[in-house]
Amino acid sequence: MTNIKKDGIWVIGDVHGEYDKLVALIEKLPKDANICFCGDLIDRGEKSAQVVEYILDNDWHCVLGNHELLMIKSVSGNEDNFYWKVNGGKTTMKSYDNFSDEVWASHIKYFKLLPYFEYYEIEDHKPLVVSHSYIHHVWIDKDHKYCEYDGVDILWRHMCDDKLFERDKELESGVFNIFGHYPKKEPVITDTYAMIDTGAAYTKDGYGKLSALHYPSLEVVYSE
Repeated sequence: MTNIKKDGIWVIGDVHGEYDKLVALIEKLPKDANICFCGDLIDRGEKSAQVVEYILDNDWHCVLGNHELLMIKSVSGNEDNFYWKVNGGKTTMKSYDNFSDEVWASHIKYFKLLPYFEYYEIEDHKPLVVSHSYIHHVWIDKDHKYCEYDGVDILWRHMCDDKLFERDKELESGVFNIFGHYPKKEPVITDTYAMIDTGAAYTKDGYGKLSALHYPSLEVVYSE
């Protein structure tokens, strides 16, 4: 648990290897900002290794994304890595060409330690929970240890239908949830959650930005 009482925290959506956009976004945030990432640091963009190194060098927080999980399982030797490769894994592996085996191993170790969520107490506001996808439907409390079965839902649930949102549980949970995973052209912000993946690695019209949302002010900053 992290207590942040004065300056709040900036939450950054799915980076997907877009290192240059990440650097541009960070330059727009306040110096020494508190930062947490929604996961999916890797795949699709060409500079996944650089993204992870940048985050580690600055000791920023991050939660586990489904793409980090794919990488972990693919390099473990226990599963066929074809699915990961065709979903950006090939590009990610190439991004490590100029890095040592030690860096590769350290990144895998880092991914294995990433939590399903980060919890922040903000003075005079609802606590903030950062996760890769929507967590209200399974939220218990900050001390609950989610199992792998729960984690599959937290990491993979595509919030593409209004029926998937559970308003009663959102109000009951008492927390504000910021998450990514399902790309939208603009962040979707309500009184109980915010979706902030704006498709940084996509080139189709309306996507392609990397977004940061500040809690509790709900200010949005874009990479471009």
